[in-house]
Amino acid sequence: MNAARWVRLAATMTLLITLYFVVPVSQEDPGGPVVRGLVTLVVLVALAAAVLAQVRMAASDPARHIDGLVTVIIAVWLIFSLAFYLMAQHQPDQVAGLHTRIDGLYFAASTMLTIGYGDVHATGQLARVLILVQLLFDAVFVALAVTMLTTRLRSRAQAQVEAQAGSTQRNPK
Repeated sequence: MNAARWVRLAATMTLLITLYFVVPVSQEDPGGPVVRGLVTLVVLVALAAAVLAQVRMAASDPARHIDGLVTVIIAVWLIFSLAFYLMAQHQPDQVAGLHTRIDGLYFAASTMLTIGYGDVHATGQLARVLILVQLLFDAVFVALAVTMLTTRLRSRAQAQVEAQAGSTQRNPK
């Protein structure tokens, strides 16, 4: 992967994570809802531009499909993190031990990776339903990731075999 591609992917991830931390979810959020709302709007516009650029590049270069997959996996993680955080803010009895946005990231990641330490856990039916939805998404994305990676590896291996066969035909011994 070239440097410009790494920079674009890192910038997209930075925008996603920034959005997660600045999106206003309650009146008590530091910085006030107006400032956080404006920052959210700016980040959303920048993120939309970045995602559009990634989609255009992926359409013209199949190797970039992995960039899109990474972006989607991070976005799904952040969306579920925010959903769990919102749930904890508005219905505190649904998830025990979830009080901050970092807790939301931690809980969504432990669910996504199916490691579940137990310190933050679902106690309500709504939280359990959201976990089931996240697990379904995770299974789909893992299957998609494995399919994309194996397809790409097979394509590269086939190209190498064809290149070797072509050089053997041009230079017989």
